[in-house]
Amino acid sequence: MTEKTVDPNGAILNARIDAVRVYREMDGGDSNFTLTLTQDGRQYTLPPYSVDNIDRFRIGKIDPRFVALDEDGKATDTRVQAVLKEAISQEIRQGRCGVLLNRTGWAKLPNGRHVYNTGTQVIGDTGGMEAKLSDTLPQLELTDQCIEMEDKWLLRSYLRKLSREPDILILLVAHMVRSLLASMFERLGFPLRYILYLVGVQGSGKTTAANDFGLPFTDVTQNTPAPATRALSSKSAVRDFAAEYRDMSALLDDVCTSSSAETRRVSTNIAAYTLRFAADRIYEAISRPGGGQRKVRCTSGLIITGEFPMSKPSDLTRCVIVEVDHQMRGKEADDRAVSCAVATRFLKHIAAHYDLVSAEISSALSDFHADAVEEGGPRQQQHLGEISCAFQLLLEYARAIGAIDDIEMAEWGVRLKSALGRSLSANMRLTAKFERENVSNVAKIMVDAMKSETILLAKNKDKFTKNPDKYAGFEGHKHTAVYIRLSSLQELLTSVSGKVWTDSATGKLLRENGLVEVGKDGHTAKAKFPQLGRFVPINKENLEKQAKI
Repeated sequence: MTEKTVDPNGAILNARIDAVRVYREMDGGDSNFTLTLTQDGRQYTLPPYSVDNIDRFRIGKIDPRFVALDEDGKATDTRVQAVLKEAISQEIRQGRCGVLLNRTGWAKLPNGRHVYNTGTQVIGDTGGMEAKLSDTLPQLELTDQCIEMEDKWLLRSYLRKLSREPDILILLVAHMVRSLLASMFERLGFPLRYILYLVGVQGSGKTTAANDFGLPFTDVTQNTPAPATRALSSKSAVRDFAAEYRDMSALLDDVCTSSSAETRRVSTNIAAYTLRFAADRIYEAISRPGGGQRKVRCTSGLIITGEFPMSKPSDLTRCVIVEVDHQMRGKEADDRAVSCAVATRFLKHIAAHYDLVSAEISSALSDFHADAVEEGGPRQQQHLGEISCAFQLLLEYARAIGAIDDIEMAEWGVRLKSALGRSLSANMRLTAKFERENVSNVAKIMVDAMKSETILLAKNKDKFTKNPDKYAGFEGHKHTAVYIRLSSLQELLTSVSGKVWTDSATGKLLRENGLVEVGKDGHTAKAKFPQLGRFVPINKENLEKQAKI
């Protein structure tokens, strides 16, 4: 097609089609083509367009607005489409198709090579296959500003930095590695199902540490550590953020911290949703712009700082706790630069030895039994086992390039064990604190109080009547039920939880746990005894059964 002068109004630009390339999306996706056009001596490459929709292709609809003219100076869509179809067919016949990478993270190319896509870069050897990045990808990059440093000395510098605060930084780095290899772990049957939760006083350096050692990527449009955000005011915002980034860690910084009561209430709901969406890896259906639906799920390894209110004790078991209980010191100006350089070279190492690393992970985790340990539940132990495996991969890489020897490897193994143990202890302590403050098992609290005689019960009503100030209640005549003052239970819960419980809140808790019946007025059923006050009738067998749950 020939090139001609622009439209007098400047609204339409002429162009000559110079090249047509075909790219196939990964995982059996659509085939797309790209055009390279020339106008007034300048070349333009248009975004990928689906081959299946070529009959709807209108070159004048694309910005900047190009129109390919034929020899008669007419810009007909059918003429353009005919030229494109012939060019596309020729590309396919000659086997010159490339691949279109339309999501971040790891991809296996048709030639068997594995590469990592940051959004703007392809890390790893493509084996001569042309890989094109979709223009819809996030604009993230990994930078190696330590080019002049040998791998060995770079890793030594990196590990020295981690030794400043090993109990904190080891977990951040291990989570970063675990997130970078999320799809590899998942392919082996170990999806990433936890959130890394940084707990500590304000100003202790949580966000700085997360940026320097947990987020190796940089947003090229803003030149900031990425992916990271604080502006998640809705469930859809959480979903869109957590589902956009694949095979990388992402930071939610102070997302639920606010002085506004209303904001905190909304944040509590968002926090619960974030935890379930990220840790349970539940697919959610969302509407497509042109109609229909598509399913999305969390694909990133979330790091959370600030207040993150939990709804139930099991929420904490979906978190790996990193406790920052002091001001972190010793920060160096090149912390982030060294961390990013290590991540870049580590990914190149993984890309070159993908199958070998995958076999190492499979071997390490197949021998790990999460229910064979004394402390913590199986879920928490599984998370820590995967984090341990991820950090061991980094240590193996350091040993392979001569950065550490076997003795230093063992020393780092001790540091890793200490960090994991501290995390598990913090998790168990926070879980116990949550259960106590929120009265997760009111039946157990009541049974324990009765055994310790904090709630002292008389053997029968007559004995209670003789000394009502001494007792909180009494046993029924068949000893299958107990009658306890509602005010005594309210005082018990207040003393145990550390927050004030009203009679109505106490009654509601008892009803919700099925310990008392609901009266005709919808409130707690009560047993009234003349001149003795209001008592709550409780079935002893049901109470003891629930206390064991």
